[in-house]
Amino acid sequence: MPWRSLDARLADAIVPEYFAVQMHLLHACNLTCAHCYDIDHPSLAMPPTAEILRRIDAVYALGHQLGVVPDIHLSGGEPTLRRDLVAIVAHIVQTHEGDALLFSNGIRFSRPLAQQLWAAGLRFVQISLEGPQPLNDAVRGDGAFAKALQTLHMLAELGFRLTVSITVTARNFASLFDFVAGLDAMALHFHIREVFAVGGGADLQAITATERRALAQWAIDWQGASTIGIEDPVHCSVSPAYARTQAGCVAGRNHFCIDVDGAVYPCRPLGYRVGHVDDLPAAWHGDVMTRLRLRQLDGACGHCQLRHNCGGCRVHALAEGNLFGEDTRCFANESKQLMTPLETRIFRASQEVGWRLTQARRTLAALYGGETH
Repeated sequence: MPWRSLDARLADAIVPEYFAVQMHLLHACNLTCAHCYDIDHPSLAMPPTAEILRRIDAVYALGHQLGVVPDIHLSGGEPTLRRDLVAIVAHIVQTHEGDALLFSNGIRFSRPLAQQLWAAGLRFVQISLEGPQPLNDAVRGDGAFAKALQTLHMLAELGFRLTVSITVTARNFASLFDFVAGLDAMALHFHIREVFAVGGGADLQAITATERRALAQWAIDWQGASTIGIEDPVHCSVSPAYARTQAGCVAGRNHFCIDVDGAVYPCRPLGYRVGHVDDLPAAWHGDVMTRLRLRQLDGACGHCQLRHNCGGCRVHALAEGNLFGEDTRCFANESKQLMTPLETRIFRASQEVGWRLTQARRTLAALYGGETH
């Protein structure tokens, strides 16, 4: 076996309990949203059904090697534009006994399609909204709000578990809290993230540091029928105690994306290609994904006590020129989470010992067929 560094072996030892792969089924979309991170991406031909099923098989083959059963998030473009969507869902759920989550703008959903997807095994749907009707339609197009809301109610009636995805900008921040409260009775999950400064988002105004802090504190303090998750990991730095219950940036740790052309990215908005679906193990075990899993980061992110529970957003770091650089939007310095170089070395050593012990326990459990204590 070729010599492999300790870091590489430690990265392989990190096997997440939850693992998700975002698979883009097509590039085409029936909307042109102002903040779309994919708006500048070259148009790609839609892969045939057989190719999509082959890619799904490859994902589960990797999952088998890692000892996990991945969820597959079906994205695009707009997935409901594909006529074989039901067959794709059935292949995930019935053939591989996995879970599928469908990302949609909610415009083209009919009741018969929803019923067919339910019969195929789909249980999770994410619909995108940006706020009240005037704000939403200014971003997503005239009439988009009414159709998406109608779809949400229809899917809720059929029993689907629903997520509402909201991209936060300076434009919709002021209405966000009331908008979520107005939909809370539906017991949704709200998936909230700041706009990425890529694609169409590069032309939109981001929220201020004061607003970012308020957004994080609101999500941490939220109590309602719905749940709220902020995708952006820097909200962890507002409350170190809260941060220690979080997993932070998922890119390369328990998530990657397969694009329409088969290219593999740690996450799609990141836009940093690390391989191809034809060799997923090479992408997963490659230098970039290994470094992301180990959170070997530069600048303040590399000296932060919360880096394993946060890690900063790699999209924002890359926008500043360094994939592994610091995410300058966080509050770790204010919350006194940054360490000296010596403290960082000690902290990293303790983490490596912890990973070794975890791997040893797993090995012993496998040998003796039970838990070790």
